Amino acid sequence: MSGAEPAKSSREEGPATPRGQEAAAEAPRPPSREEIIAMMDEAAAKAGKPVKEKAPGGGFFNAATFWLLWAGVFTAVAAIIYVILSARDSGGAGIILAGGLALLIAVFLTGAAMKMFSPVLVAGVMLRRATGKKPAEAVELAGAEILGALGLAERVLDSDQDARLVARRDGVVTYANRAYFHLARAAGVMGPAGLPPRIDRLFAQQGAEATKVFRLCKAAKSAEAGEEIIYQTMGLEGGGERRRFEVSVRPIRGSDEHVTWRLRELPVDEKEHDSLAAAYADFPQPVFALEKSGQIAWANAAARDKLGAKRGELQSIDDIVLGETADIVSGLWRIDRDPISAQVRRQNAEPADASFVAFRRGGVGEGFACVEMIIDEDGDEVEDVALSGDISESPFGVAIVEGEINRDGRVIEANKAFTDAFGAQKKNAPLVKSVTQATLEELADEIRRKTRAGGAPKGIEATVGSGVHARTYALFARPVRRKRGSYGVRRTLLYSVDVTDRKQMEEEYAQDQKLRGIGELASKVAHDFNNYLQVVIGHCERLMLKHPAGDPAYADLIQIRENAQRAANTTKQLLAFSRKQTLKKEVLSITEILRDFSRFLTRTIGEKVKLELINGRGLPTVRVDRHQLETAIMNLAVNARDAMGAKGGTLTIRTQCVTADEVKKRDVPGLLDQDYVLIEVSDSGPGIPEDIAGKVFDPFFTTKDTGKGTGLGLSTVYGIVRQLDGVITLKSGKGATFDIYLPAYDQEKPAEPEASKTAEEARPTRPAEPQDLTGAGRVLIVEDEDPVRNFVVATLTDCGYEVAEAADAEEALELLEEDMDFDLVISDVMMPDIDGPSMVKQAREELGLKSKVIFMSAYAEAAVRDQLDLIDGAGYIQKPFTLQGIAAEVKQALYSSAEDEG
Repeated sequence: MSGAEPAKSSREEGPATPRGQEAAAEAPRPPSREEIIAMMDEAAAKAGKPVKEKAPGGGFFNAATFWLLWAGVFTAVAAIIYVILSARDSGGAGIILAGGLALLIAVFLTGAAMKMFSPVLVAGVMLRRATGKKPAEAVELAGAEILGALGLAERVLDSDQDARLVARRDGVVTYANRAYFHLARAAGVMGPAGLPPRIDRLFAQQGAEATKVFRLCKAAKSAEAGEEIIYQTMGLEGGGERRRFEVSVRPIRGSDEHVTWRLRELPVDEKEHDSLAAAYADFPQPVFALEKSGQIAWANAAARDKLGAKRGELQSIDDIVLGETADIVSGLWRIDRDPISAQVRRQNAEPADASFVAFRRGGVGEGFACVEMIIDEDGDEVEDVALSGDISESPFGVAIVEGEINRDGRVIEANKAFTDAFGAQKKNAPLVKSVTQATLEELADEIRRKTRAGGAPKGIEATVGSGVHARTYALFARPVRRKRGSYGVRRTLLYSVDVTDRKQMEEEYAQDQKLRGIGELASKVAHDFNNYLQVVIGHCERLMLKHPAGDPAYADLIQIRENAQRAANTTKQLLAFSRKQTLKKEVLSITEILRDFSRFLTRTIGEKVKLELINGRGLPTVRVDRHQLETAIMNLAVNARDAMGAKGGTLTIRTQCVTADEVKKRDVPGLLDQDYVLIEVSDSGPGIPEDIAGKVFDPFFTTKDTGKGTGLGLSTVYGIVRQLDGVITLKSGKGATFDIYLPAYDQEKPAEPEASKTAEEARPTRPAEPQDLTGAGRVLIVEDEDPVRNFVVATLTDCGYEVAEAADAEEALELLEEDMDFDLVISDVMMPDIDGPSMVKQAREELGLKSKVIFMSAYAEAAVRDQLDLIDGAGYIQKPFTLQGIAAEVKQALYSSAEDEG
C-alpha cells in the first residue's frame, strides 16, 4: 500500500508471499480489527474530538428501575387481595391500595415520559419473566410480540434497503420485501402473477456460482446459518450487468419450518471489496483473488497492467490462463505455496509463460485464495528478423511477410527454397500471387487459434502446379514479436515444408487399406461361392453322364454347366482383385505372349474393332503368370471395345523398353530405379472424363448400364498388375490409354532357391491326364460341407475306389484310430475346430499315418500356403473342380505313390 500511513505500523507482519523472507518483511498486510479501531481512535484524538465513553452507572440504574417496577406490581396485587378480603372496612386499606396503584402508574408514566421504554414492553417483559424466561430472552420475545401486534414487523423489513426474504426450508417463498421485488424485476425472473421467485431461481446459473447457491440452499434445508459472496449477471440490455451480493441465510427462532434470507449488494469495484483488496490495490507484484469456482473476486492494478486488462475485465481464471484451468484452480486452492506453471493470455502482447503461487485465504463464506502471478518477460524482447546465409540455403522455405497475411501481405524477403516453390522473387511481391486466398485465410485463422489456445503449430497445406508436377507444401506462420503497446506494420515469418511424398504415401496407404478391406471381403465371398459352384458343376457333370448327347435334357445340362463356369470365372476375378489367386510365374517374352494371344483377342473384340499390335525391339524378358497377364489384357481390350461402342474403332497394343533413366523422367508413382517393359493399351473411343478417372480402378465402379457390367474388370486388372510387382496408370485424351509397367527380368540374378518357390513351381511336371479315370484303393474323404462331400464320395465310388467319409477333423481322427489302412486322405483345408493340415499332422505324429494326402479348398492356394507347408508331399486341388479333375488328381496321387514304391 504505497503512501498509506496507517499501514506502516503493521508491515512487520505483512502477508507471506513466495518472494522469500525479505519480500515478506517489506510486503504490507491488511490491518486487523483491533488495529483498525486503534487507528480510528488515534485519528479522532488528532482531530480534537473526544472519544465517547460509556456512561457510568448505567447497569445500576436499569436494575433499580426493574426492581421498582416489580415492587409496584407486587404492591398492587397485595392491595387488590386485601380489598377483596376486607371489602366491608376499606378505610386504611383503601388508602394503601390507592397509594400502591398510584405508585405503579407513576412509574409507568415516568418511563414513558423519559422515552426509555414502552409501558407495553415493560408489561410484556414482566409477564415473560414470570414464566421463567431469562432477562435478555424475555425482552426479545416481548418486543417481537409487540411488533406483530402493531403490524410493524413487515414495515420494518420493507424499509430495509437490503433484499429480505422469508421462506420455508424447502425454498417456498412466504414473504419478500420491496428490495427483493425490485431485484427480481431487474433480473427478469418474476414468478407468475407477479409473485416473488425462489432464491435458487433468482440466482439460477450454470458453472462457477451454482455451487455457492447449492451450499446456501443446503444450509436452509438443515435450518443452519450460511453466507456466500455471489456474482450474478442481471438484465438483458447490453448483455446484462455484473453485480455482486453477500447472500446469507439464518433460521428463525420459534419457527422451525422457516428461514430468513438477506441479500446485501456489494460494490463490484475491486477497491471496495474488502480490506485485502484495498491492501493489495497498489502492491507492485500482480496479485488476484481466486474463488474455488474459478471466479476472480478482484485483481490489483499490477495484475491488470501485466495482462493488459481494464478494471472489471478479469472475471474468471479463463480470462488469464490459456488452456484447461480445472487442475490449476484445484492446485491453487490447496494454499501449499507450490508454484504452478501455465501460459497466460495478454491483450497487449503475445502469450507468455507464468507461475502462480497461492499464499492465503480471505473473504466471506467459502472465500477466495490470494494468488501471486509471476510472468516470465524474457521472451518479450523485440525480435530482429533477417535471413542469414544458413537460412537462405536451407532445404525448407522461409519468407518474411509484412502486413496482414490474409489481406495486404507482401513478401519482403525469402530464401531460395521458398522462391523456387512459390515464386515471389521480386521484393514486396504480394503474397496472394504465390498462395491462394483460401490458404491465406486458413493461415490467419491458425495464427489466431495459436494465439488464443497455444499448443503445437498446425501446417496449412498448399498445392503448387498440376498433374504429375504438382507439389504439396505445409505452411507454418509465426508472428514476429513486437514491443508491448507498439504500433506499426506487422511482420510474420512464413515457413514451407515439402510434404508431397508424405501426402502421396498417405493416399497410397489409404487406397491400399481400402482395397485390402474389400479384398478380404471378396476373398471370403469367393470361398463360399466356390463351395456352392462345386456342388452345381459336380452334380451337373454326373447328370451329363446319365444323359449323354442326344438326350432331351442334355442341352439344358450344358447351359447349367456353362453358366456355372462363368460364375466360377467371376470368383477368379474376385480372387485376382484381392491378390490372393495362385500365380505360376515364368520367365517369358512379352512379344511371344501378345503374338500368341492376339488371335483370341481378335475373336473377342469383334470385326468392327481393328487390333494393331506394335512390338518394340530388344525387349527384355519378364517374370509373370502368363494366364493372369492374358486375363488383364483381355479385360482392357473388352473395356476398350465397349467404350468405342457399336461403330467400333482401333485398339492399339504397343510395347517398348523403359530404362531406369527414363523412369526418373516419367515421374510415375510407384516405379523403382530399374528397367521396365511398358505395355500400352489404347483405344480410339471418347476417353474417360477427369471426374471419374480416379475411380476406374475402384471395385464395383462401372459406367455401363445396369446389368451390363460387374464393375470388377479394371479392379481385377489393377490387382493382377500389382501382384506381378508392376504399376498401371491411365492417360485420357483422344481415347483412353492404359500403361502397364512390368519389371524387366534380370538374367544375371541368381535363381531362387527351391524352398522359395511356390508349390506349383516346385512340383515336378506330371504326365498328361490319364484317359482311364478308374482305379482301386481306399480313400478317406474329410469335408464339413455335406453337398461337396457327397459329390466327392459318389464320384470316387463310381471310379471304383473304396471310400470312407468324415464330417469334420475329430470324426476323421476317430476313424483313423480304428483303421489306418487308407491309401489316400482327401481333406478340406478350412474346417471348424481343427483345420485339415493340423488334423493330418496330428494323425502322422500320434497315429503314424503313412497315407498320401490331397487338400482341397475354396480359397486360392496362395491364401492357405502357410498351412499347406506344414505337410510334406501334400497335393492341392482348387474348388470348384470337375468330375474328371478330382478323379485324375486321385489317380495321379496313387500312381505317383506306386512309382515311388517301385
